[in-house]
Amino acid sequence: MKFKSLTLRIWFIISIIVFIIVFITSLVFTFILRNHNEDKMRYVLQSAHQLVLQSVMDHKSDTNIGKMASREQMGHFLLNKQTGEITSLSVVKKVSTKALVREINDSIAGKSHKSISETFDNKNYQIEISFVKDQIYLISFQEQHDDEDSLQIFLIGLLIILCALPIAKLIANNIAKPLKQLETYTKQIANKEWDQDLFLANQDEIGRLANAMTEMKNALRLADEEEKKFLQSISHDLKTPVMVIMSYAQAIIDGMYEDTPENSAIIIKNEAIRLVKKIKQVLYLNTLDYVLDNEKEQEEVYLDKLLSYLVANFQAVNPDQSWQLDIQKKPAIMAGNPDRIRVSIENILENQLRYAVTTIQVSILDSGASWVIEIKNDGPLIPNRDLNQIFKTLYKGTKGNFGLGLNISQKIVQFYNGSIQVENRDGQVCFTIRYPKK
Repeated sequence: MKFKSLTLRIWFIISIIVFIIVFITSLVFTFILRNHNEDKMRYVLQSAHQLVLQSVMDHKSDTNIGKMASREQMGHFLLNKQTGEITSLSVVKKVSTKALVREINDSIAGKSHKSISETFDNKNYQIEISFVKDQIYLISFQEQHDDEDSLQIFLIGLLIILCALPIAKLIANNIAKPLKQLETYTKQIANKEWDQDLFLANQDEIGRLANAMTEMKNALRLADEEEKKFLQSISHDLKTPVMVIMSYAQAIIDGMYEDTPENSAIIIKNEAIRLVKKIKQVLYLNTLDYVLDNEKEQEEVYLDKLLSYLVANFQAVNPDQSWQLDIQKKPAIMAGNPDRIRVSIENILENQLRYAVTTIQVSILDSGASWVIEIKNDGPLIPNRDLNQIFKTLYKGTKGNFGLGLNISQKIVQFYNGSIQVENRDGQVCFTIRYPKK
């Protein structure tokens, strides 16, 4: 049976469990009580039978026998097996002694005592048979009653079930209520209703789930805000070079130059290069997580050779800057993708080059389980408010370009179980990258 409501499902399951428990318990108690009652009735009947037998043997008449027989609904009679004559000692009007004799006739024989159970007239009887003398037998019988006990057990079980139904409903509501609140809260999160909060007093699994969902909402809200900032920043950064390109191109078409056609073409080319670089960085950042997660093969990366190569390239392109390279130990080997490692260091070098006045210092140190790369410049120090924000996506300083390079470097470094940080040290800006050794 399927329920769309969790409350009904819990209520139904609890009710079924209670019903099964009560049903099984009733059966067990009925069986136990029946056996107990049978033993009790058998003992009482046997005791009464022995008293009657003793009275008959002593030729005495005991009035208490009749009273007890009447109270316990017993019957006692003497049967002459030879003549078929029946002498009643106590009367049970509902029972025909002749019919009873015919039913148990085969059991009336010999001189031994017999205890039998017989079904007669759709009723169960406990019967005691004792030989008296000369084909005369004393027969005592009593109907077995267990219907009243079974009825009482049934009524008690029914009462328990009826009491359990509202209790089960209360339990179901108590469990389902916070889940309904979680359902509503989830829909609010899906609709980006960030101002809605969830308040649950539960300290159990449901309470921990609510706390986890609150944390998820905060993370999604932050991601949503970052996405909006990202789109706004990208739109602005792409719009500016496009507008410059369009304005200069239109000026060339109209023949209205503020400068020579060659200088206008150079400006268009530079803006196009800037635009292409921006698009490449955006595409690289958007695909970086997927590329890193699906990058299975890793190679040996010689950090000392890579730093020497990068410094030589930057020095050739920027001869006005003084580059100082200090490699304290060779080879400096780590495991990873050479292209990714190169990008992570190259972005830091580009950033340092943008702010350096005269000198950029690059060094690699051996620090036990990791290689430490330090890149310093003698440019202006980073304001304290920017130190904790500098690696965030689209965060740009005063001379920042796109706000993507440092974030890309951080993602790559952290993927390879490394760390990256920036600080103002001894009047210089120092970036420190730690990569684990192979």
